[in-house]
Amino acid sequence: MFFRRYFSHSAFRLTKVDILKQIELAKAHHAPELPVENSIALSSQDLSGKNEINDKKSPLIMIHGLFGARQNYSSVGRKISALSNRQTIGVDMRNHGASSHVFPHDYAHMAKDTIRYLEAFGRKVVLAGHLMGAKVSMLVALQRPELVEKLIVIDNSPKAETLDFRFTRDLLAMCRVEQELHSHGTTQARLLKDVDRIMAAYEPDALVRMFLASNLKRPSKKADNSEKVQFRIPVLNFLKHDVLPKMGGWPSELVRKHTFKKPVLVMRGLDSNFVADEHLKSLFPTYFPNFERVDFDSGHWLVSEQPDKFVQETLKFLGDA
Repeated sequence: MFFRRYFSHSAFRLTKVDILKQIELAKAHHAPELPVENSIALSSQDLSGKNEINDKKSPLIMIHGLFGARQNYSSVGRKISALSNRQTIGVDMRNHGASSHVFPHDYAHMAKDTIRYLEAFGRKVVLAGHLMGAKVSMLVALQRPELVEKLIVIDNSPKAETLDFRFTRDLLAMCRVEQELHSHGTTQARLLKDVDRIMAAYEPDALVRMFLASNLKRPSKKADNSEKVQFRIPVLNFLKHDVLPKMGGWPSELVRKHTFKKPVLVMRGLDSNFVADEHLKSLFPTYFPNFERVDFDSGHWLVSEQPDKFVQETLKFLGDA
């Protein structure tokens, strides 16, 4: 699966030094500053489809990872709902999907957004999150445990870690798409070919490039009738303000001495390094004394690599199997 290869050590055309130089050049590109908002209303989508819903069951709220969006859970969300009669909802974090582009982009503010969403939702929920979404979900459960019935942590740990350099490389690839196609334009017919051509210099895997390109907005017409190309993520602002290091962080000061004593399921990809054995022995018991773990024969993107097992383990944890 391509998600496993996303973290493989395949060669790519530009060296790390080349990419770091291009990052400095890209930061000089004009990008309008984003508004500053303490919390925002998040965009969401009911993934349940036409499935019959049992209102006595707490809804499952699913939060995507970095560079993702709520549609990442469309298939598994519908299947979980069909097999459990449980409402499933995908939520877009700030600066992703259909949610607003605002700063700051950090875990403290994403947790505030999610708490605001859950307060407005008005019901206790099961919260599930992957990568960035996993840390947001953990923070919300620790800060406001009364809002969360159960928690599913998908391949991440409550610990500050440096993100793999490939995230930086792929962010730069998206920046270069916006910069080059802003300068030279494109047409609807050429759009995907042009985007793939530009990103290929940074990301060698065609399927990863397709995943990144799924974040493209529908192009709008410029004055010369060419297409203005932008992503649903404010990629130039992310690069300019060094957002990625924050995404590897963990704001421990916000949850010092906090615990979430309700059931927690930690899903770990065995070919991923986001959940180490030492995290399971020390960190998780500190925050989540009632956690259990299930291992996947997968990389970091376990939902996409093993969707059937993800659905099965989720249903088992929720008591819907």
